[in-house]
Amino acid sequence: MDKRFTVFEFLAQVFMIYGITTGLLNIFCMLFGNEAVGYSTIFSLATTGVSVATSLQFLLAVTIVIVLRVVFMTDMLIKNMSLGSRIAAMFVSVFAVIIAFVFLFGWFPATDPLAWIMFIVCFAVSCAVSVIISTAAERQENRRLDEALKRIKKG
Repeated sequence: MDKRFTVFEFLAQVFMIYGITTGLLNIFCMLFGNEAVGYSTIFSLATTGVSVATSLQFLLAVTIVIVLRVVFMTDMLIKNMSLGSRIAAMFVSVFAVIIAFVFLFGWFPATDPLAWIMFIVCFAVSCAVSVIISTAAERQENRRLDEALKRIKKG
């Protein structure tokens, strides 16, 4: 668990995730924009890219997700919660934020069951990839710290 979290780390995470998200959105627009125009506000410009409105919506969504990460994955606000509970609470919160954005901004038709199925599958895959990457990064950091501790004990 992170013990401290600076404004600069917060902004770095927001803009890193925003950059990745925006890049992926533009690729999706190039690939599916003509077919999806009118189906989703995300594809309002068809294959020409992502609109300013959609870009700002995603910036807001990413910012909220990083705020949730600070709340659930640092000890700044929540002191006594297990890691598993923190991860579950974060994923549920992020899911709720995305659902709110679907309804607020028409990211996809809220009455289309196929859209919900695709969203849930994509969200589950994203969560799984996130957990795998986070676990691998934590293991690598733990190995590095163990090696440093061994060097200190030897020296």
